[in-house]
Amino acid sequence: MKKIDNTFFLSSILFFFGIYIAYVRGSNFSDGDSYSVINAFLSLLNENEYNPSRGAYGHPVPEFLIGFLAYNFGTRISNVFCFIIFFISIIFFYKTFLKNNHNNINLFIILVLSNSYLFLENTNSIDYPIALFFLSLGFYFLKNQKYLFAYIFFGITIASRANFLTFIYPSLFIYFLHELKNKKVKNFLISSFVITIVGFFFYYPLFNLHNFTLDFLNIPFIKDNNNSVGWYGGPSLEFSSLFPRFIYKVYLIIGIFSIFLIFIYLKELLKKIKFKDIDNIILLFILFINIFIFYFMPTKLLIINPFIIISYIIIFKHLNEKKIYFLIIFNLAQWFVFYDIVEIKYKEKNICLAKKAVDYNFQLSIKKGLMINHLMNNESMTECYSQFMGIYSENFREGKPLKLSE
Repeated sequence: MKKIDNTFFLSSILFFFGIYIAYVRGSNFSDGDSYSVINAFLSLLNENEYNPSRGAYGHPVPEFLIGFLAYNFGTRISNVFCFIIFFISIIFFYKTFLKNNHNNINLFIILVLSNSYLFLENTNSIDYPIALFFLSLGFYFLKNQKYLFAYIFFGITIASRANFLTFIYPSLFIYFLHELKNKKVKNFLISSFVITIVGFFFYYPLFNLHNFTLDFLNIPFIKDNNNSVGWYGGPSLEFSSLFPRFIYKVYLIIGIFSIFLIFIYLKELLKKIKFKDIDNIILLFILFINIFIFYFMPTKLLIINPFIIISYIIIFKHLNEKKIYFLIIFNLAQWFVFYDIVEIKYKEKNICLAKKAVDYNFQLSIKKGLMINHLMNNESMTECYSQFMGIYSENFREGKPLKLSE
């Protein structure tokens, strides 16, 4: 009788536990944009009019997929869908960048899912895991030289999260750099053209809504009136506002225990990384551009999903299994116990209002771990979001198919 692989057993437990968390949370989203993603679909369905989920802009592919699932099957199922495709994206990232390294896909899955923020945040009905899924497919087909499929999925990625274009076009430039040096631009131009056309196809309703202008982008430093205003709900664009939030949130997603281990591993990683390897150049570029963008909008930790996943790919690629097991243990420790070095004071205590930090001071405190706190926390955001759901409010609160409200 064949011995059961312990890593397969643990990765399976994490997979089914994630489905459980996604299902049970229903409409109690930790991401405040989840309900508006669903409303974008409902608006299109009922009024035949596109109202983007973020007001001025939106991401059409997730709005349709999540909205369709919530309408027909309920938010419990749309949550489960988002977690499953996040899980599948981990597999495709492994098959693209790590297949020839450890030959232990289950260990990589455990490493990623042991990060409590990655695990919990991707059990929401939100666009980030959908964009990651299509991005992983794009890289998988690119690596296997199935170029047309790669370009189509990259285009759908942009239609899922527009900011992912900052990963895609430069990655293609790096991938075709050898050809470009020899003045062979055909493949790069074709890839850029197909991706742009696919992306524009999905964003056509948004451009049409804004009379085919780019005013809705509201990009800082381009518009004169944006140099001190928060970007898409973020803090004001000043060092004193951005830097503390940036450092604190990067520290959180790396892990309050794991960050010390990663600092210990850093010297070995820098020695082992082959900086001329195309895969490594692409990975490092995505890592740094993601963290750079996050500096200017240090709001949701989901924004730096790619940063932490790419970091894990690099770690998994260059360190031995013993070190990876230690990192997993340190990650899992945060599930059960959490220490904080900063006490943050917020302007509003009402859980339904956006949190706006007004002051902080350094103070050590010990709390329940993130997973324990999630399971034991009686506060629910469901009522906060249901007030925006109109006739669908009751079924939205209960996680039932929204179509039952009609």
